[in-house]
Amino acid sequence: MKELKILAILALFTLVTYIGIEPFAHSQMSPLVANANFNYEQEDIDLAKVRIEEAKSVLKKAEDNLAKNTADENLKNAVESAKKDVEVRENDLTAYQELWAQADEIFALKGNPENGAEIFLMACASCHGLSSQGMESPFDAEMSSLSYGVVVPDLSLTGAVYDKKFLGALIVNPAQALKVSKKFNDENPLPMTQFFGFGEDLNQEVADIVAYLQSIAPQSVSDKEVFETACLRCHDIKYDALYSPTEKSALKGYMGSNPPDLSVMIRSRLADYLENFINDPQKKLDGTAMPRVGLTKERTEQVINYLEKVGDGKKDERIVIGIGMIIFFIVMAFFAYMWKEGVWRDLH
Repeated sequence: MKELKILAILALFTLVTYIGIEPFAHSQMSPLVANANFNYEQEDIDLAKVRIEEAKSVLKKAEDNLAKNTADENLKNAVESAKKDVEVRENDLTAYQELWAQADEIFALKGNPENGAEIFLMACASCHGLSSQGMESPFDAEMSSLSYGVVVPDLSLTGAVYDKKFLGALIVNPAQALKVSKKFNDENPLPMTQFFGFGEDLNQEVADIVAYLQSIAPQSVSDKEVFETACLRCHDIKYDALYSPTEKSALKGYMGSNPPDLSVMIRSRLADYLENFINDPQKKLDGTAMPRVGLTKERTEQVINYLEKVGDGKKDERIVIGIGMIIFFIVMAFFAYMWKEGVWRDLH
C-alpha cells in the first residue's frame, strides 16, 4: 500500500509539472500566437492591431510610473519612447492596410501572361533568371552575393510555390510584403526594388507578371524543390548535402548573422511551430531579420515534410520502439510487484 501512495504522489507532481509549469514556461519562452491561416492580408492586419495594443499597454505603464515620480528623467524618456513605438505600430497598420487594399485590386484583375512575359523581360530579367525558360540569371552566385548580400532567386517555380496575392504585394512593395521594412528603409534600401510600372495601369501590369509566372510554373513540385526555392538561398541543410549558394560573409552582413543549418530543426521546434514561423516569422519572433516568404499552405507543408524526411527519417521507427518500451516497463512493473508480494507476504 505504501508503494501505491508513493506512486500517487509522483504522479501528482508529474501532472503539476506537465499541465501547469511546463505550459507556463513555454508561454514565456515562446508566446502563444494565432495559428497560421494563410490569409496574409487578415494575418498582417490582425497582428498589427495586436502590436498596437501591446505598445499602448507599455505606454500606459510608463505613464503610470511617471505619475508617481514626475521629476524622473528616465521615466520621461520611457514615456516618449513608448509614444514613438505606438506611433510606429499605428503607421505599420496603415501601411499594411494600404498594401493589401492594392493587392486585392490586383488579385481581382485577369492577368495577361503574354504581356507579363514582356514586362518581365523589361523589369525583372536584369536581376532574375528563369532557367526553365532558358533564361539564366545575369549574375553568378559570387557576384550576386557581393552585390546584394544574398543570391538573387531564379523564379522558375515562383508561380507554383508562392501565394498569388502575396506575389502581387511583393512586386508592389517588397520590404512591406516581406516584413523587413524595419531593417530596410531609405537609408538602407532593400536590394529588391519596388515595381513602379511603365506608365500604364500599374495594377494590371503586376497582375500580368503574376499570370506569366504562374503560366510557366509546373503543376507538380517536389518537397525538396519547394525547400530549395523558398529556403536554400539562406539556409544550409547538410544532412542532405544542400548548402546555400550565398557567400557566408555576405549573408551575415545582409541578415546580421548567419542563418542556422536546418538539418535537425524539425526535432527542436516540431511541425506546428515551424508552420507558424514559416508563415510569419515576426509573429513568433518580433524583430527577427528573417523575411516572410509567402508560401501557400500546401507548399509550407511540403517544406515541413522535407525537413522531417531529412532530419527525422526514423520518426516512425522511434515511435514504435517507444511504445514497445512503455509496454515492456508496464509488464515488468506488474511482475516485479507480484514477485514482491510473493516474497514479503508472510512478513506483513
